[in-house]
This record gives sequence, C-alpha cells and structure tokens, in this order.
Amino acid sequence: MTNSEHMHRSIADADDLEEIRDERISVGDVFRSLASHPWQIITRWNWKAALLGALLRASFYVTVYKASRENWRAAMAAAMVEFSFRFLTSGASGALVQSFRRATPAWLATLIVTISLPTISHTIEFFTHYAQEYYFSAVVPASSNNSRQIAFAVSVLFSVFSAMFNLFIMRHGVLLVGAGQETKSLWSDIKRFPLLIAEFVSFLPIEIINHVKNKNFLFAGGIFLAFGLTVGTILGVFRGKWSWAWTTALGAWAVFFVFTLFVAFVLQIVDRRVK
Repeated sequence: MTNSEHMHRSIADADDLEEIRDERISVGDVFRSLASHPWQIITRWNWKAALLGALLRASFYVTVYKASRENWRAAMAAAMVEFSFRFLTSGASGALVQSFRRATPAWLATLIVTISLPTISHTIEFFTHYAQEYYFSAVVPASSNNSRQIAFAVSVLFSVFSAMFNLFIMRHGVLLVGAGQETKSLWSDIKRFPLLIAEFVSFLPIEIINHVKNKNFLFAGGIFLAFGLTVGTILGVFRGKWSWAWTTALGAWAVFFVFTLFVAFVLQIVDRRVK
C-alpha cells in the first residue's frame, strides 16, 4: 500500500481531521472528511475563535454606530445582537477554518475559506440585524443614520481578511482547539499574536518589494491594483453605493502604498544590521 493510499484510508477511518497525523491533506480530503463526519465541527467547536470573534465584532459595531452619531441604546443593541449570533457562528467557523489548516494546495484552501465563510456568516448577520431593526425595533432600538448598512459593508471586508488571518495563524499552531499537543492556552496564543499580525500584514508588501527587486513590475503592479480593487468592490457592493467603491479603493491604495514604503524602509534597516 502506498503512502497516499494509507493517508486516504486514515482520513476515511478518522472521526476528526485532527486525528490525522499526515502533514499534507488535500482539499478534497477535507471535504470528504467533513461530509462523512460533520459532527466534528460541533465536537471541535472553537471557543477561542467564538470568544475573540464575538468580542471584536461587538466592539466593532459600537464603534461604527457611535462614529455615525447613533445613540448609545441603538449602539449597544446592535452590539448585543452581533455578540449573540457571532459567539455561536464564530465557534463553528473556527472549527471549519481549522479543518483546512493543513489542506493543500494552500492557495485553494485559502480561497475556499475566504469566500465560503464570509458568505455564510454575513447572510446570517444581514437577516439577524434586519429582523432586529424591522420587527423588534419596539423592543430593541434601531439605527437612524444608516449605521447598520455601513457596519455591514465594513464587516464583510473585515471578515474576508479575518478568515485569511485565522487560517494563517492556525497554520502556525495558534487558536487551535482539540488538536492534541498542538493546542495551547488562550493566553499563549494571544502572546504570539503581535508577531503573527506583523508577518501577516507585511506579506503583500514584501511580495511587491521582491517583485520590484527582480524587475517583475507587472506582478508588483498587479498585486497593488488587486488590493485596492478588492477593498473598493467589497465595500461598494455591500454598501450599495458607487461612491463608496472608488473612494475606499483610492484610500486603500494610499494606505497600502505608504505601508509598503514603511516595510521597505524597515527591511533595509534590518539588512544593514545583519551585514
């Protein structure tokens, strides 16, 4: 029996993907395992992702509502709604992301996680907040300055990047649940966040810098353009305003350009010290 056949048999026999010790698991293997043993998403419900995700999203809604000059009752009501459903969905989403952490090819696993999870979670988010404002406004205060629509658009963009970030840090053994010896305490995970965040946000700037050094200007420009277009498209579509699309795209390009220059400056200093 080949190693590949043994791996597939192990995956078929295991009730949970975390029982598989093989380092490389295909995307197809992940789907087959989840289809055969869907309960592993419940048994491996990621309480770390649930707690951090719910707290972050609730504070996010309060910030957006107050920035839009909503009263505190409407802001806290939106935050409570967001925290309640996010605590449940983020735990399941975290378990799903963890299932793909060793999946290959990595780019396909990232694409699947980046598209599928925000689509599912924001479908729930939209109807939850819509129901709160249109059917329960007599009990739970609704927004009056289109804050729900603004928060929803920004939340979608945040979800796309957070899905990629969660997969990224789980590949580094952080925020895992039910992964045996790889599972660490929440505090141990949090202590690793600063370095991983720095590595994550500097990935695209470093790619651009390397392409420029190798005179691959087309690839460097493509990455730069794709970033701004992605941000502008997501915010413009989900806010439902063309003005949001082009203004946020321009803002994203400006921030990305400045940050890329900053990363290039830091890398130059590091190289000088190493030499």
